[in-house]
Amino acid sequence: MQTLFHRERRFLGGHRGVLAATVTAATVAVGSMGLPDIASAHGGYGDLVEKLQPSVVNIHVLTEQVRGSGLIRIDVPEGSPFADQLRRFRERESEKERIKTRGFGAGFIISEDGYIVTNAHVVQNSINISVELLDGREFEAELVGLDPKTDIAVVRIDAGMPLPAVDFGDSDQVRVGESVLAIGNPFGLGFSVSEGIVSGRGRTLRGTYDDYIQTDAAINSGNSGGPLFNMDGEVIGVNTLYLGPSNQRSGGSSGIAFSMASAVVSNVVDQLIEYGSTRRGWLGITLQDIGPEEAEAMGLESEMGTMIVAVIDGPAGEAGIQAGDVITHVDGNEVADTRDLILMIADAGSGAEVDIGLFRQGKALSFNVVLGSREEAEGQTILPASLSVAPKEGNILGLTLGELDKQQRAELQLGDDDPGLLVLNVDESSVAASKGVRPGDLVLQINFKEVGSLDDVPGLVREAQEAGRRTVLLLIE
Repeated sequence: MQTLFHRERRFLGGHRGVLAATVTAATVAVGSMGLPDIASAHGGYGDLVEKLQPSVVNIHVLTEQVRGSGLIRIDVPEGSPFADQLRRFRERESEKERIKTRGFGAGFIISEDGYIVTNAHVVQNSINISVELLDGREFEAELVGLDPKTDIAVVRIDAGMPLPAVDFGDSDQVRVGESVLAIGNPFGLGFSVSEGIVSGRGRTLRGTYDDYIQTDAAINSGNSGGPLFNMDGEVIGVNTLYLGPSNQRSGGSSGIAFSMASAVVSNVVDQLIEYGSTRRGWLGITLQDIGPEEAEAMGLESEMGTMIVAVIDGPAGEAGIQAGDVITHVDGNEVADTRDLILMIADAGSGAEVDIGLFRQGKALSFNVVLGSREEAEGQTILPASLSVAPKEGNILGLTLGELDKQQRAELQLGDDDPGLLVLNVDESSVAASKGVRPGDLVLQINFKEVGSLDDVPGLVREAQEAGRRTVLLLIE
């Protein structure tokens, strides 16, 4: 189980460079597993745990690290009497020591034929994986696939007989305050159960595809990869992180732990089983959320949706989608913000055809897009903007803008007629600075109109003022 230290991050995109509840005496339906009533007058979970534990496993891994001597290189002149001694010394000391280490975690069985879900960080870089069942039997496991972005992995064992499996529940329906159970392998003790409530929803902690459920159920080192169950006996999350001391000898669970939501996990698991890796959908666009100022500048009635600030060579551009468009729907489903769209597109998968609903300068449009592959698109490198002095400069809106010379256009792979004014300096007291504009950015459009000359800027700002708008919209790369 990894320790999570609180850090606040801001991600900026560019296409070139969140009193345990007591169950009262009531009937609880557990249809997916055919479980009996679990609640009793004193709120026990014994019947539920008895049914769930056989599907939870302990995972043991063996990893190997190569450690060298770390010697400082010393050279001696050719023919020196110390040359032979130094050579023999190097041969002895350069032999690398292979250090084997053992680790442990948890997992849960999702199919009778032995597919098991756990965390990627539990099994990553392992040379041997073994799975221990509740009845004490142990089997070697093969790694089916893993996804570092969501920290999810799938392994498989051949037990020679059908295994007890659990189902994924709908994490989107989970409410803060609901009771949950965590079963895992804390500190290597094995098959331990803890109870708590859902403390928060939709936590984003480390990456683009995060959707964590926060819980106060005791989760510690070794719980990694274990299931978080709702009271219907369904897996609503995979226990992944906890907030607490980095040194486990000084303490354990702090009552703040995070489980990757099943809505994310189930889709990743399906792809890992089918392909051995993920196949996330990709549009080929750079996005930003819409704030009050952007909505006002574009004449939008609300801040729903996400604005395209750049289009890369890819599916969106090929379909006719442009920078400045505001995406509001995917296949008829409303897009709340940038993160919402990213998850929708990723879940759709590469090769899927989706209907993108958007607004372009006040008009509602729709485009059919065949999604590309996020994995194939990653790793593109873009040349950074040069900060050499431009031949012509101007100051407006707290920005010192410069026209691009031929060398800069070549560095940025821009043609002579391509738009763009280089931001040379930003007044730290200006609104532009508070919005994150910085030297090296390129201003491509002002209020949806391309700018390539400083002479274009005053007129575009004046147009916005005459239209009664208090803001102007800058499209920045």
